[in-house]
Parts: sequence; structure tokens; C-alpha cells
Amino acid sequence: MLNKNYGCALIDGGGRGTGIKTLSEHETITSIAQAHNKSAYQVILRWHLQCGTIAIPGSSNAAHIAEDYDIFDFELTPDEMQRINALECNHRFASY
Repeated sequence: MLNKNYGCALIDGGGRGTGIKTLSEHETITSIAQAHNKSAYQVILRWHLQCGTIAIPGSSNAAHIAEDYDIFDFELTPDEMQRINALECNHRFASY
């Protein structure tokens, strides 16, 4: 979500807390993850990457950190991106 008018990008930081856990359990996210043989968290991070958002995942769990970096061997299709963009969970995941 690059703001081309100002030459800046949104930053999203955080771990696998309550808000992101809710999103990670959404059927759209889980079905896309299954199609790519990835976790829901990897799909969410890949979505951020393809949107141009700077995602800064946080974890003290070594397995989670390794998983977070394993998002460069797949791409979400335009249809998958649209499906994620269209999600309405009636929940605010960020404060911006």
C-alpha cells in the first residue's frame, strides 16, 4: 500500500497476537495457505509483501521466525490477492 503521492509505505509490525490470529483462522486465508502448502501466517506476510506494505513480524519463537522468512518461494495469484483484499472480518487489525 505504497502512497505514491508522498513516497512512503505503510508499516505493519507485531507478532501472532489476537488480531492476526483471528485473521489467520479465516476460511479464505486457510484455503489459500493450503493451496500453497504454507501456513496462514505466511500467506498474510506474502500478501503484505505483494501489496508493498512493510511487514515487521515479531516473535521469540525460533520456528516462527524461520517460517516468517519462508515466503519468497511462492506468489499469491491476482485472484487470491483480491479474495484477501475483499475480506471483511468486522475487526480492526491495525491502528492506522
